Amino acid sequence: HTTTHTTTHTTTHTTTHNIYDIAKLRGGCSSSTTQLSSLLSSLLPLGPLTSGALAGSAGVFVSFPFDTLKTLKQTREESSSSSSSSLANSDTHRVPISTSELIKIVYKESGITGFYGGVRGMVIGQAFIKAAAFAANEFFLTFLRATSHATGGTQDLIVAAMLSGLVTSFLVTPVERVKIILQSTMGKGTELTVLSNILSTKNGIPNLFFQGLLPTILREVPSYGIYFVTYRLLMDGVVGNVLGGAGALVCGALAGIACWVPIYPVDVVKTNMQASERENRDGVWETAGKIVREEGIGGLFEGLGPKVIRAAINHAVTFSVYEKLTMGGL
Repeated sequence: HTTTHTTTHTTTHTTTHNIYDIAKLRGGCSSSTTQLSSLLSSLLPLGPLTSGALAGSAGVFVSFPFDTLKTLKQTREESSSSSSSSLANSDTHRVPISTSELIKIVYKESGITGFYGGVRGMVIGQAFIKAAAFAANEFFLTFLRATSHATGGTQDLIVAAMLSGLVTSFLVTPVERVKIILQSTMGKGTELTVLSNILSTKNGIPNLFFQGLLPTILREVPSYGIYFVTYRLLMDGVVGNVLGGAGALVCGALAGIACWVPIYPVDVVKTNMQASERENRDGVWETAGKIVREEGIGGLFEGLGPKVIRAAINHAVTFSVYEKLTMGGL
């Protein structure tokens, strides 16, 4: 009886103390920042699912303007079909445009919000995508190491990472479908409007979930294979040891760049396949051929500059936040 009473008293005291701490934070006392950090730290560490969701959302939000620039550079023909846009041209051919000029046009026509078209849906969607990616990678890595007679080397890292890319492809396709359409119109419309328009087409659900799925798989599988493995090798090597606490930022940025450059042409094809609300019957090879005929091989690398910057920022933040949440330090 005494033990039960003591436990109950301790639990009640702890709960009251936590409520008191939260009340003080709401009151805006001078040490609120320190108390908030302490309160959040008491909730850590978090698992891969929750940490991945929060880290993915943070990464995509801070880097989103560069993603918008990348998409607009990849889909100039879509923009040129609209007579109300400064990107308009007299025909529907792809029109090369510099990044600096593109920034001026977006800001002139839509202001700062033009760089964030589709950001709300992408932040929410990326939470699910990165949650699935980190959790799947952890699951497959644990499974492979448990069932393999080997000690679990680079081969296991690669296989687990590529399988996580396959899993996320089915989430990425509809989320990026909506995002790309909103970005290519510089934020005109909302996620719900785009969803409604897509679903109202003849093959609404397949149009949303499967248009661009193949190039998404072709992008995500090798990309994640490079992404997770590069980060882990860098963190476990000289770079991570030398940089210490800053290792996640630098290694995350390098892993982000490394995973995007090799597969970038596939991303250009995917973006052009998904940039219209109507159903696109052109396949991967047809779309790639059209781009090459109009611009040459260089067309498959259009927008790479903004994408590299975006990848570095996004994944530096993503891995930094993820490490802090899973390791339990803020």
